[in-house]
Amino acid sequence: MPQDTKDMSGQTKATDQLPDIISPESTVASGQGEGSPEGGEFQFLVRLLQGWVDQQGWRFSVKDLGRPIRNLLLLLLALMVFQLVSGFAAALNRIPLLGNFLMLVGLTQIAIFTKRNLLRQSDRQNLRKVINGLLNDTFG
Repeated sequence: MPQDTKDMSGQTKATDQLPDIISPESTVASGQGEGSPEGGEFQFLVRLLQGWVDQQGWRFSVKDLGRPIRNLLLLLLALMVFQLVSGFAAALNRIPLLGNFLMLVGLTQIAIFTKRNLLRQSDRQNLRKVINGLLNDTFG
């Protein structure tokens, strides 16, 4: 039993030495009630990470990293989806005649897209505007 009390006193000493970032006040969601649909966990993690970055002496804000991190996660998600779709397409291609039929469907869709969006200059300009809008929304 005496050994257990020594361990517990060591634990209380360790919690007393925690940095000011992790205080009971900072664990409560700021300005958000319990009935609110959004919790304050993400804001708490951002504050915790920003405090750690400030302690290290680095010169950047965690909020500045939001868009690049989102884009990196989107890229990883796109690669995972690509792997899944390519595996599914390879499995479908092994079924007799289905691969050739899907190839015909794909060529038909390419012809329809070309007819609707690429033949006239005004259609090409509209397509360019749509693509530029998507790029600006994604990459800023």
